[in-house]
Amino acid sequence: MRSLIQEAFLLFQKNKFKDSLEICLKILKNDHNNYDANNLIGVIYFKTKKFNESAIYLKKVIQINPNKLEAYNNYSLALCQTKNYNEALKSWNKAIDVNPQYAEAYFNIANVYSTLKDYPKSIENYNKAIEKKKNYKEAYNNLGSLYAELNEYDKAIEIFKKAILIKPVHFNEYNNLANVYYQFKEYNKAIENYNIAINLNPNFALGYYNRAKSLEAVNKKNDAISDYNKAITLQSNFSAAYKNLGNLYMELKILDKSIYNHQQSLKINPNISYLPGTILQAKCGLSDWNNFEKDKEILEKSIINGKKTADPFPVILIYDSPFLQRKVTDMFVQNEFVKSKKFSFKRNTNKKIRIGYYSSDFHNHATMYLMANLFELHDKTRFEIYAFSFGPDDNSEIRERVAKTFDKFFDVKFKTTKEIVHISRELNLDIAIDLKGFTKNNRFDLFVERCAPIQISYLGFPGTTASDCIDYLIADKILIPEECKSHYSENIIYLPNSYQVNDSSPKLSKKIFTKKDFNLPEKSFIFCCFNHNYKILPDMFETWIRILTKVKNSVIWLLIDDDIAKNNLRKILISRNINPDRLIFANRVPHSEHLVRLGLADLFLDTFPCNAHTTASDAIRSNLPLITLKGKSFASRVASSLLSSVGLEQLITETDEDYEQLAIKIAEDKTFYNDIKNKLKKNVINMSLFDTKLFTKNLETAYEEVYKNLLKNKKPKSLVIN
Repeated sequence: MRSLIQEAFLLFQKNKFKDSLEICLKILKNDHNNYDANNLIGVIYFKTKKFNESAIYLKKVIQINPNKLEAYNNYSLALCQTKNYNEALKSWNKAIDVNPQYAEAYFNIANVYSTLKDYPKSIENYNKAIEKKKNYKEAYNNLGSLYAELNEYDKAIEIFKKAILIKPVHFNEYNNLANVYYQFKEYNKAIENYNIAINLNPNFALGYYNRAKSLEAVNKKNDAISDYNKAITLQSNFSAAYKNLGNLYMELKILDKSIYNHQQSLKINPNISYLPGTILQAKCGLSDWNNFEKDKEILEKSIINGKKTADPFPVILIYDSPFLQRKVTDMFVQNEFVKSKKFSFKRNTNKKIRIGYYSSDFHNHATMYLMANLFELHDKTRFEIYAFSFGPDDNSEIRERVAKTFDKFFDVKFKTTKEIVHISRELNLDIAIDLKGFTKNNRFDLFVERCAPIQISYLGFPGTTASDCIDYLIADKILIPEECKSHYSENIIYLPNSYQVNDSSPKLSKKIFTKKDFNLPEKSFIFCCFNHNYKILPDMFETWIRILTKVKNSVIWLLIDDDIAKNNLRKILISRNINPDRLIFANRVPHSEHLVRLGLADLFLDTFPCNAHTTASDAIRSNLPLITLKGKSFASRVASSLLSSVGLEQLITETDEDYEQLAIKIAEDKTFYNDIKNKLKKNVINMSLFDTKLFTKNLETAYEEVYKNLLKNKKPKSLVIN
């Protein structure tokens, strides 16, 4: 019998589980209480992931010999795999009864409580494990990770440093410590410890990946790219590294490399979240429309079927569907954020209403050019205003301008969610304004944790947040008509005129530009579009081609940086026997110069379904007529809102055909064109779009109304500001 058991063990060690199992079963026919055979069968079933069968045999092992600690441990581990945690805990406690010094039992009990999110009991048992076994690295590491998860930064650091003192030093200890520093945004300290981990193990793929994330955070993008590539070299199936590298290339606007790396990530892990939508957006940025309609259809079906194939932003860009936008945002919020937390706020005894504005765009960014004058005009006798900036400090004029308008300007880019929320609550804010939503570099987690009793989404994200943590969304009657309100989770604050704030006195360059400065033909009709080119979709470009064909002496002036995108658009024109030189590409210039050069164009052609936003109001301000196609979604109605506020509803169309015909009429009918220009010039001065004082007054009225509602302990409700 002994020789058979030895043979079974040898086969097991060679991973010949089937052969080993056969021998053990033969043994049990003659000796069903054979300890070694039952134990080995239980272990084989565990190794082959037949956990229920494993538990049956391992339980029998305990019955045969109730004093074997290993048997209790193996049995309990099998039970955990079947999620029978209560029985597993009982088994480990029996092992402790056998040997009160059994540190591994305390360790595993702690792991179970951690899984069950009973964190106090988990911490208690990790500490007991360490008490029984002084140099128990695994217990130190798990306890440190738990403290980090609980945002107990100092305790996590202390525990991981103790783990490092236990010899021999392992690279994982330094990686764990670095992870805590990363989590709490101490990126340079994180990099120092990742460096040590990598020095200890130069083939540590995860170390390079983690260091890359920290390098990104301190704006060392090229070094981050190098580390992501090193991680991929060491671990070819590293899906997350490919994904992050793709995200970084997306941020750097190197879209072809972004697409490649995101596609590689998906090949390795087809279930990785949100990448199909991101890839489709990047392809639009390259004007790569091969299989666009098919990809669009597949993505839509997957979202309807509840798959995590896109985050909210690409859907806003590509689909004119409030239903689909609400659907994808609902899924995104449920998957990425916990339910909004409720707690009691102290009522502000100060007579002034305290407002916090939260954004990563307090720098040279379109949002600031819109909002700067609003911040300056806030009535400081009625309001205190605070800025929370989690974006870069670019030392720009606009950054300096807006920073000094606030009662206090907080640069919080290196602060944790917990720290920012703490500052917000200590200020006793009444209203928190989210200026980002789900756009790039957002911190929506702040609002989930609740910075103020009233939280409002405004300007940055053209759609619903689908979250119970946002009480209100600022809009107007054109953006969200009554029949579309059901697609928004927020209560709507309807402002009169347009929802969009504008600066009444923007800085204008003193430069005098000519068409020659931008390679524009002197005698041609200049169509233009200065939207991000990822907003240009194939259907709209087809309409533009038809316009070009019918308006013979015309060109289209576009703001596109990417050479691949330029070539793709040129190729389309060549395929239609249209001179590709009729597409002219503009470079980026300072905002003050941009506003001046817009005067060289004749007509702004809006995109669909995602309209021009700031670029539309820039055009209108520059007396440049703009035509738009109005859709159903928030983003597809922005330009309609702006045009209505300057009395130019005649430039709003509702079909592709009407859009095309209107563009042609404006280009060919000089009298009609001059009438529009004159009307625009007059209305820009006399109507509300660029009256920042009036806008500020209306917005402050809205703030006061929602605050009064709060003081009455009433639930948030939609309101109309007249």
